[in-house]
Amino acid sequence: MEKLDTFIHRTLLWIIASLMFVMMGLTFTQVVARYLMHHSLSWSEEVGRYVFVWISFLGLAAAFRSGAHVALDILSDILSPAPRRVLAVINTSFIFILAIALFFGGIALMKFGMNQRSPALDLPMYLVYLVIPFSGIALGYFALRAVWGHLTAKLED
Repeated sequence: MEKLDTFIHRTLLWIIASLMFVMMGLTFTQVVARYLMHHSLSWSEEVGRYVFVWISFLGLAAAFRSGAHVALDILSDILSPAPRRVLAVINTSFIFILAIALFFGGIALMKFGMNQRSPALDLPMYLVYLVIPFSGIALGYFALRAVWGHLTAKLED
């Protein structure tokens, strides 16, 4: 299972890096078009915003897997191993609940977006909202794996 975790995590990181590269290239192109050709790209701000949304939601799951989210560990540092494990399971279970909310909320947004189109690109908005349930699935998977890891790990001081 660790190989699958690593594969999913690396895939997320590659997608995020690619989207960041797209955003950088788009911003550079917009600056060049505005200042050298005195003509701005009408669609670039919209694409940049949607790419940023995708980066944020995919980054949510990838950062959880990496352990890169900000955490207050004052309480867990003073607890003995058994209560620390219980706290970790509870905390990670709440993250799983968040993942479920992301999934179902994202599905609802996608249904709503079926009837919407973006102003500049005329893009169906459900394509923009697609990242929300996808990130909910990835976050939920990583959260379940983390809960399982907390439950099966040996207690250490």
